[in-house]
Amino acid sequence: MPPQILHVDMDAFYVSVEELEDPSLRGKAVIVGRDPDSRGVVASASYEARKFGVHSAMPLQQAKRRCPHAIFIRGHYEKYSEYSHRIHQIFSSLTPVVEMVSVDEAYLDLTGCERLQGPPLRAADTLIRRVKQATGLSCSIGASTSRVVSKIASDQAKPHGLLCVFPGCEAAFLAPLPIRRMPGVGKVTERLLQASGLNFIGDLQRQRPEALQQQFGKFGDWIYRKAFGQDIEAYRWHEEARSISHETTFAVDTRDIDTIRQTLSELSQRVGHRLRQSGLMARTAGLKLRYASFQTISRERSLAKPTQFDQEIYEAGLSLFQFSFDPRQKVRLLGLRASNLVTEPQQASLLDGEREDKMSRLLESADKLRDRFGFDSVRLARSLERQNERD
Repeated sequence: MPPQILHVDMDAFYVSVEELEDPSLRGKAVIVGRDPDSRGVVASASYEARKFGVHSAMPLQQAKRRCPHAIFIRGHYEKYSEYSHRIHQIFSSLTPVVEMVSVDEAYLDLTGCERLQGPPLRAADTLIRRVKQATGLSCSIGASTSRVVSKIASDQAKPHGLLCVFPGCEAAFLAPLPIRRMPGVGKVTERLLQASGLNFIGDLQRQRPEALQQQFGKFGDWIYRKAFGQDIEAYRWHEEARSISHETTFAVDTRDIDTIRQTLSELSQRVGHRLRQSGLMARTAGLKLRYASFQTISRERSLAKPTQFDQEIYEAGLSLFQFSFDPRQKVRLLGLRASNLVTEPQQASLLDGEREDKMSRLLESADKLRDRFGFDSVRLARSLERQNERD
């Protein structure tokens, strides 16, 4: 039996939740973010705002220039987390194999469920209807034999659509698509491939794998297999989780050390939470530091052993900051990154194992509360002052 994979992506999730809470927003250009005159970025935009070129991660000031008539809303992330928990329960009613890759996106493995749920096309249609009926939210679904094809298909189906790629049709479906549509290919990689005359996924399919591997190394083999819609476990994490990071831009440039420590603590908790959600550990911690002058510094350090603990990520980030910080300058942005990710920890000593076991149980309880009531429901004390300042 071939694999049966669904990729479910909620449509303009944050905006859609806001529209449920305030129906007067429907049909209007809505942008979820902070004050449009602040230095934050767009968290989500309605399809009416996207017509003006607004997209997620765009600076809010730029979004305001492109769509000056938009309604800007400060996000209610506890509410989004609540809806995410509800849709996860709906997904789990279809199959026990559900991988939430973000609050509004998931992979569902239906392999072996056909006798209960019917063929993938019918199961996906059922899921769309269940989500709409139970939450009022719409989603788009891609269905195929692999994660990579299903993810591309769900993007093609947006908004509120369903696209099923049947077994044996994966290569033909992918061939006419621009190279950028392949997950894991960003702007830099796109330019690199285009410089070699590879503009469409079909161009990759026509290459000799040996030539691609000679030119691009392991990445050449990875992208060749992905061009035919294959999921290769050995390369999965290079695509899905090369690193996990969070960053924040200060409302006012600062050199206050207490504020910086509080911010690093908050960022480390967010990074640690996502590592544990993904079942990953980091062997490398990184710091991103941007001054008011826009000078940007990036530093990394290897950790003594793989970790997913907030405290260890915080200590590494603080050490990198102390090494890099120029007290004559004010800080505009801080970011923490966990990279060089692995799925298995190294063997710990008996004493370390006991301490880590206690910490794991504590963080597991905290993560359950965060998943249910929002990230800010549980915080380390050192980051509370920063949260109070934001509120």
